[in-house]
Formats: sequence, C-alpha cells, structure tokens
Amino acid sequence: MSTISPQARTNLELIIREVDVLCKGIRLPKGKSRRGRRPTYSDKYILKLVVIQHLLGFTSERSYLRFVPELKCPEFEELPDQSQYNRRAKRLKTLTEKLTWRINETIRIDKSRVRILDTTPAPFLKMSRVRNRRIFTDKRQAAIGYCAAQKTHYFGLKLNLFINKEGIPFWHELKPANKSDTRCLEEILVENQKPADIVLVADKGYISDFNKSWFKRCWRVALITPYRSNQPKQNTQKERKLLKNRKIVETVIGQLKDQMGLERLRAKTYQGVKSRINNIIFTYLFGVYINILYKRNPLHLKSLLM
Repeated sequence: MSTISPQARTNLELIIREVDVLCKGIRLPKGKSRRGRRPTYSDKYILKLVVIQHLLGFTSERSYLRFVPELKCPEFEELPDQSQYNRRAKRLKTLTEKLTWRINETIRIDKSRVRILDTTPAPFLKMSRVRNRRIFTDKRQAAIGYCAAQKTHYFGLKLNLFINKEGIPFWHELKPANKSDTRCLEEILVENQKPADIVLVADKGYISDFNKSWFKRCWRVALITPYRSNQPKQNTQKERKLLKNRKIVETVIGQLKDQMGLERLRAKTYQGVKSRINNIIFTYLFGVYINILYKRNPLHLKSLLM
C-alpha cells in the first residue's frame, strides 16, 4: 500500500480528532515508577498509531512504521522505534477499556436484550512448529483445537465474541483452543458474572437441551440455537426470526480476519497475543463508532482508510 485516497485522508483527520475527543478527561492510574527518562510519547499518541495500523490492515509493525511517513500527517512527524512501539501498544488495555465504556455510553450498545455469540479460531503458531516449540508451552494459555467450520486443527486461542443485532461488539473473551464452546461460555459467565437476563443466539455447538436449561436456571440466559433437521424438536417461529440475526456475526468475524489480521497475529508471548487481539477489537468498535457519528453504514469499515 503506497498511497491513500483523498476521502481516506479526510477520514484520517476525523479519526485523530475523535481519539482526542474520547480521551479528553481520561485519567489513568499511575503505574510503578520506572528508571530512566519519562516516555516521549503519550498513550493517546500510541493509541492513534495502533488504531490506524489495524484499520489499514498492517500486521507487521516494521512495515507499518515505514509506511506512516507516506501518510504525510503532521501528527506523526516523529515516530517511536519498533521495539518501543511494540512495548507501549501492549500496555494500552487500561486506556482502551475506559474508552470502550465511553463508546458504549454514547451509542448504547447494551440497549437490547438480544446478544449473538460465535467463536472463531485465533491461531498464532503453525501446526508444523507445534511439536518443537519453545514458546506457548503452558496448555492453560494456548493449545491445539479443532475448528468444525473450517475442518482443520490449529494451535492458539478461541475467541468468544458477543455482539448485538447491529453487529457491534459487546464483549469478548479468549480461551484455549481445546475447550468446548459450552465450557468456554460457562467459564465466562462464572468469571465475569455477565451477561444475565438476556437472550443469547448461538450456533449448533450449544445445541444440548440440558445445557440450555442449565444456563437458564443458573444465569437466566435464554440460549437459542438451531436444531438439526432430524431432531423431533424444532425451532418456533420467534426463534427462527432471531436466528436470522446470526448472519451478521459472520460478517463481523470476516472483517476481523480479512481486514484486521485476526489470524496473522505475529506475537511470541501470550500477553502479546492478548494485547493484539484486544487492540484489534477496540479498533473495530472505534471504526463502528466513527461511522455511526457521521451517519454511515456502521459495518462499512473498509472505506475508512482504504
């Protein structure tokens, strides 16, 4: 990618301005004092670089930092080196959580009781390298799993993504790839005490009637899944109408993979993988937020900087 269109350049200015507006008044907790001089670049400045990186689809930080001067943006006249940018991008979680809360308050993501749940692989190591690996050796963090949709094994994590009916991410959790979908959902509800009193639309991985009654009784979650054609019990008309909303989660996951590189994470530590996925999903939410502010199609993210 060598140039961006005039419209994308205008959108770039809007993105930088809206990050400034969102960050206004945000106070971050002071961390432990570090030896040496104070950091040259603020967290807000690093966040701008991270958001633009993922909207442009760069998975390599080296390539991205080489490309930034071609944007000819006065905001980015001075850039951190690659290692500094990498370290600072990993420590953005506190800031992105606060900004996510602000975005939720503005566009009211949680106004509907209906949530859509889907899982997708987040691989970060080729299967040919798994046997002799020296990284990611803790099976509680990453493991070998099987994706039924792609009919393939992979090594990494399983992303559990919750969205609303408009396709806006509401919540996400990462679990080892070898855990079943039902087990992941149970752990998420236990750990986070949410969601509750909602209707959760999911795929056939949660089809068991026992699991549905268990989630309903323990967490007041009405789990709706499609039944197989050879089962005596079939979905009601209301359930079939809700299940049609599942198509939008495929669009969201497709954008996270194709445009933002969810399957090309290029990290060597578990914390690095988590921070990259968190930054990718925040960037997606921020792109939706920009489109809603300027009366565009919320999920039309590709037109922002491409």
